[in-house]
Amino acid sequence: MPNWCSSAYAIEGDANEIKSLYELMKGLENMEKPSVENGFGTTWLGCLVDALGKDWNDVSCRGEWSCLEMDGEVIRLYTETAWSPCNEVFDLVREKYPSLYYYFQAEEPGMGIYETNDSSGVYFPDRYFFDACTPEEEYISEYFENQEDAFKWIEKETGKPIRSAKDVEALDAEWSEKCEDAFCYLHEFEVIS
Repeated sequence: MPNWCSSAYAIEGDANEIKSLYELMKGLENMEKPSVENGFGTTWLGCLVDALGKDWNDVSCRGEWSCLEMDGEVIRLYTETAWSPCNEVFDLVREKYPSLYYYFQAEEPGMGIYETNDSSGVYFPDRYFFDACTPEEEYISEYFENQEDAFKWIEKETGKPIRSAKDVEALDAEWSEKCEDAFCYLHEFEVIS
């Protein structure tokens, strides 16, 4: 069984191409049966690959999309995919709709994948994610645009002085000693091209 990668996408470009892609994906969603038999349903990424005229066997498309919406002239959606983001599908979208460009932010904690291609932070400004389970087994998570804000928030929430990544690591070690299931991690989103 794979680890699941959660990704958020924002797709922008020519208004006509945005509308065409949105209508294509919405049409797939609304089908009674998927266009290609699969275990995910009508929103399987392989159905989109097939609708774009390619063989889903040749494209990494192990997952599905959800929450498809058109926000002005931007398409927004989420995917749940095996192991990593399935950007190959969205590269294929760009082949069919050359004016379009996609931005994404992906998280797959099991493999330690935290990445985005939104270098300017237009759609995904967060660069840090704090994920923790306290020794009292309370789960805490929060996103931050910069490291300084993350440190301040963690310090306020935990009552421990946090000035650096080493302080977060020390807190993780302290909590782990108190409770086997306790942890605290500050993940940085890698900006990729």
